[in-house]
Amino acid sequence: MADLLNPLTQKELQERAPSIFTTEPSTKVTDKYSFIPTVQVLEDLDKLGWEPYQASQRKSRKATDSLFTKHLIRFRNKSIGQLGDSLPEVVLTNSHDGRNSFSLHAGLFRLVCSNGLVIADQTFEQVKIKHQWYNMTEIQKVVNSMIEKIPSIVTNVNKMDQTLLNEEQQVIFGQQAMLTRWPKGNEKLDVEDLLSATRVSDKGDSIWKIYNIVQEKLVKGGLVFNNDKAKFQKLRPIVNIDQQININKNLWSLAESYV
Repeated sequence: MADLLNPLTQKELQERAPSIFTTEPSTKVTDKYSFIPTVQVLEDLDKLGWEPYQASQRKSRKATDSLFTKHLIRFRNKSIGQLGDSLPEVVLTNSHDGRNSFSLHAGLFRLVCSNGLVIADQTFEQVKIKHQWYNMTEIQKVVNSMIEKIPSIVTNVNKMDQTLLNEEQQVIFGQQAMLTRWPKGNEKLDVEDLLSATRVSDKGDSIWKIYNIVQEKLVKGGLVFNNDKAKFQKLRPIVNIDQQININKNLWSLAESYV
């Protein structure tokens, strides 16, 4: 976890998501495409005190496509205080192939499990910035609006921490949570295993505790279970950027619905 508590260097960003530093758009885009390199957003956010702590990009079949593919960066600002066991983040997604606009999301990095959470659109509406509209003023306005939402996020976290679920409600939550990753369900996975705390500090009956246990397992994987051939199988982590964000947001929205 120590590495996740220090901002990434430019070399580390380059290794994890080289498409961030692309200096020209894909040849597949039209002349109408207005190209704004992510590295410029990186520099602008740095001026506002936001530093990158995590970065990844979508896997590409062709090496040339990897220079333009969708990427994700999680930023934190040292001047913004901790929310309980979590740190507020700004999550940026973008690509240079003309398929995506800049998107900014509010996020949380939970110190206990080293796992970034993304807040649902109901709590903070996702902001998309079209390339031709990009400027420093727009970025500052969006980031400031996220900071203004922090008190309401704190309120929601506190409510979740104070809302207790009985065993039946916990099982129902676990079953609903599984649908965020497997829309048709997963009969091989025992919901009790999904609800089982990995750490002593995670044990408890509050929706906040249960949500974090389930979120970590569904996104980071690692849970071992029996498949239909009576062999042990390990749940794989979610590496797809869009799927990561969608699962995170849907889980947050589900947890909030129990308050």
